[in-house]
Amino acid sequence: MITALAEVTGSGEGYLTVRCQQKTSCGSCASKSNCGTGIVSNALPGKVLDIRVPSDKPVNAGTLVEIGLEEQTVLQSALVVYIFPLLFAIVGAFFGQFLADLMATGEGVIILSSLVAGGLGFLVARHFSRKLEQNAGATPKLLRILGNPVDSAAVINAATEDSD
Repeated sequence: MITALAEVTGSGEGYLTVRCQQKTSCGSCASKSNCGTGIVSNALPGKVLDIRVPSDKPVNAGTLVEIGLEEQTVLQSALVVYIFPLLFAIVGAFFGQFLADLMATGEGVIILSSLVAGGLGFLVARHFSRKLEQNAGATPKLLRILGNPVDSAAVINAATEDSD
Protein backbone atom coordinates (compact mmCIF):
# COMPACT_ATOMS: atom_id res chain seq x y z
CA MET A 1 0.00 0.00 0.00
CA ILE A 2 1.27 3.45 -0.92
CA THR A 3 0.73 5.86 1.96
CA ALA A 4 0.81 9.63 2.35
CA LEU A 5 0.17 12.18 5.07
CA ALA A 6 -2.66 14.60 4.42
CA GLU A 7 -4.43 17.43 6.19
CA VAL A 8 -8.21 17.40 6.50
CA THR A 9 -9.72 20.47 4.85
CA GLY A 10 -13.40 19.59 5.17
CA SER A 11 -15.89 16.83 5.71
CA GLY A 12 -19.30 15.73 4.60
CA GLU A 13 -21.63 12.84 5.16
CA GLY A 14 -19.50 9.72 4.76
CA TYR A 15 -16.35 11.38 3.40
CA LEU A 16 -13.43 13.69 4.23
CA THR A 17 -11.74 16.16 1.93
CA VAL A 18 -8.00 16.03 2.46
CA ARG A 19 -5.07 17.95 0.99
CA CYS A 20 -1.67 16.38 0.48
CA GLN A 21 1.59 17.20 -1.26
CA GLN A 22 2.30 15.08 -4.34
CA LYS A 23 5.45 13.00 -3.86
CA THR A 24 8.08 12.94 -6.59
CA SER A 25 10.71 10.29 -7.12
CA CYS A 26 13.44 12.93 -7.19
CA GLY A 27 15.13 13.68 -3.92
CA SER A 28 15.86 10.16 -2.78
CA CYS A 29 18.95 9.28 -4.81
CA ALA A 30 22.58 10.15 -4.08
CA SER A 31 23.07 12.33 -7.18
CA LYS A 32 20.04 14.58 -6.71
CA SER A 33 22.18 17.72 -6.40
CA ASN A 34 23.99 17.01 -9.70
CA CYS A 35 21.01 15.76 -11.69
CA GLY A 36 19.11 18.22 -13.89
CA THR A 37 15.75 16.67 -13.06
CA GLY A 38 16.49 16.81 -9.32
CA ILE A 39 17.50 20.47 -9.53
CA VAL A 40 14.32 21.38 -11.43
CA SER A 41 12.11 19.43 -9.00
CA ASN A 42 13.71 21.26 -6.05
CA ALA A 43 13.23 24.64 -7.72
CA LEU A 44 9.53 24.20 -8.54
CA PRO A 45 6.87 24.00 -5.85
CA GLY A 46 5.22 20.62 -5.34
CA LYS A 47 1.73 19.96 -6.60
CA VAL A 48 -1.02 19.96 -3.98
CA LEU A 49 -3.82 17.42 -4.38
CA ASP A 50 -7.33 17.66 -2.95
CA ILE A 51 -8.81 14.18 -2.48
CA ARG A 52 -12.13 12.83 -1.20
CA VAL A 53 -11.66 9.90 1.17
CA PRO A 54 -14.54 7.79 2.50
CA SER A 55 -14.82 8.00 6.30
CA ASP A 56 -17.45 7.12 8.87
CA LYS A 57 -15.71 9.16 11.57
CA PRO A 58 -16.14 12.94 11.75
CA VAL A 59 -12.71 14.62 11.77
CA ASN A 60 -12.05 18.32 12.38
CA ALA A 61 -10.41 20.45 9.72
CA GLY A 62 -6.65 20.80 10.21
CA THR A 63 -6.21 17.26 11.55
CA LEU A 64 -3.40 15.17 10.07
CA VAL A 65 -4.41 11.79 8.67
CA GLU A 66 -2.66 8.99 6.84
CA ILE A 67 -4.26 7.82 3.60
CA GLY A 68 -3.35 4.81 1.49
CA LEU A 69 -3.83 3.51 -2.04
CA GLU A 70 -3.31 -0.05 -3.25
CA GLU A 71 -0.30 -0.61 -5.56
CA GLN A 72 -2.47 -2.65 -7.90
CA THR A 73 -4.60 0.42 -8.58
CA VAL A 74 -1.55 2.49 -9.51
CA LEU A 75 -0.20 -0.26 -11.79
CA GLN A 76 -3.54 -0.71 -13.56
CA SER A 77 -3.85 3.03 -14.11
CA ALA A 78 -0.31 3.28 -15.48
CA LEU A 79 -0.93 0.33 -17.80
CA VAL A 80 -4.08 1.89 -19.19
CA VAL A 81 -2.82 5.46 -19.50
CA TYR A 82 0.66 4.78 -20.91
CA ILE A 83 0.60 1.40 -22.63
CA PHE A 84 -2.71 1.56 -24.54
CA PRO A 85 -1.86 4.68 -26.60
CA LEU A 86 1.66 3.40 -27.21
CA LEU A 87 0.49 -0.01 -28.42
CA PHE A 88 -2.15 1.57 -30.64
CA ALA A 89 0.47 3.92 -32.14
CA ILE A 90 2.83 1.01 -32.85
CA VAL A 91 0.08 -1.05 -34.50
CA GLY A 92 -0.91 2.07 -36.46
CA ALA A 93 2.67 2.46 -37.67
CA PHE A 94 2.75 -1.16 -38.86
CA PHE A 95 -0.57 -0.66 -40.63
CA GLY A 96 0.74 2.57 -42.15
CA GLN A 97 3.85 0.74 -43.39
CA PHE A 98 1.59 -1.84 -45.03
CA LEU A 99 -0.45 0.93 -46.68
CA ALA A 100 2.69 2.79 -47.77
CA ASP A 101 4.06 -0.34 -49.41
CA LEU A 102 0.71 -1.07 -51.05
CA MET A 103 0.28 2.47 -52.41
CA ALA A 104 4.02 3.03 -53.07
CA THR A 105 4.05 6.30 -51.08
CA GLY A 106 6.44 7.81 -48.53
CA GLU A 107 6.57 8.08 -44.78
CA GLY A 108 3.66 10.51 -44.49
CA VAL A 109 1.14 7.67 -44.55
CA ILE A 110 3.02 5.85 -41.78
CA ILE A 111 3.20 8.94 -39.58
CA LEU A 112 -0.45 9.83 -40.14
CA SER A 113 -1.60 6.28 -39.48
CA SER A 114 0.45 6.10 -36.28
CA LEU A 115 -0.92 9.44 -35.02
CA VAL A 116 -4.54 8.46 -35.77
CA ALA A 117 -4.12 5.07 -34.07
CA GLY A 118 -2.37 6.71 -31.08
CA GLY A 119 -5.28 9.15 -30.75
CA LEU A 120 -7.71 6.23 -30.88
CA GLY A 121 -5.61 4.53 -28.17
CA PHE A 122 -5.86 7.68 -26.08
CA LEU A 123 -9.67 7.61 -26.36
CA VAL A 124 -9.76 3.91 -25.41
CA ALA A 125 -7.46 4.62 -22.43
CA ARG A 126 -9.73 7.46 -21.34
CA HIS A 127 -12.75 5.14 -21.46
CA PHE A 128 -11.02 2.45 -19.39
CA SER A 129 -9.55 4.94 -16.91
CA ARG A 130 -13.04 6.25 -16.15
CA LYS A 131 -14.14 2.68 -15.45
CA LEU A 132 -11.14 2.23 -13.16
CA GLU A 133 -12.07 5.42 -11.26
CA GLN A 134 -15.49 3.97 -10.46
CA ASN A 135 -13.89 0.84 -8.97
CA ALA A 136 -14.15 0.87 -5.17
CA GLY A 137 -10.51 -0.22 -4.82
CA ALA A 138 -9.33 2.86 -6.72
CA THR A 139 -10.31 5.30 -3.99
CA PRO A 140 -7.80 6.10 -1.25
CA LYS A 141 -8.56 4.73 2.21
CA LEU A 142 -8.28 6.46 5.56
CA LEU A 143 -5.64 4.47 7.46
CA ARG A 144 -5.01 6.49 10.63
CA ILE A 145 -5.99 9.73 12.29
CA LEU A 146 -2.76 11.25 13.59
CA GLY A 147 -3.98 14.43 15.27
CA ASN A 148 -3.48 18.16 14.97
CA PRO A 149 -0.38 19.48 13.18
CA VAL A 150 2.38 21.21 15.14
CA ASP A 151 1.79 24.95 15.32
CA SER A 152 4.33 26.90 13.27
CA ALA A 153 5.08 29.14 16.27
CA ALA A 154 6.17 26.06 18.26
CA VAL A 155 8.75 25.02 15.68
CA ILE A 156 12.11 26.45 16.79
CA ASN A 157 14.53 25.16 14.17
CA ALA A 158 13.14 23.41 11.15
CA ALA A 159 16.40 23.43 9.21
CA THR A 160 17.84 20.10 8.07
CA GLU A 161 21.34 21.08 9.14
CA ASP A 162 22.63 22.48 12.44
CA SER A 163 22.92 26.24 12.59
CA ASP A 164 26.13 28.03 13.55
